[in-house]
Amino acid sequence: MQYPGATRITLVMDNLNTHRPGALYEAFEPAEAKTLWNRFEFVHTPKHGSWLNVAEVESTS
Repeated sequence: MQYPGATRITLVMDNLNTHRPGALYEAFEPAEAKTLWNRFEFVHTPKHGSWLNVAEVESTS
């Protein structure tokens, strides 16, 4: 783990339906998956806009 002391991990994700807690449980033991899931803060890109468009708007502001 790169940042073991971090209390929150911010994830910026699109709204793809594959982003589910089950993916963590497939990769980690249940206790570790739950611990990781609880540390995540999810930020989703707009449903009607490309994440790339959002990034471009932010970079030109």
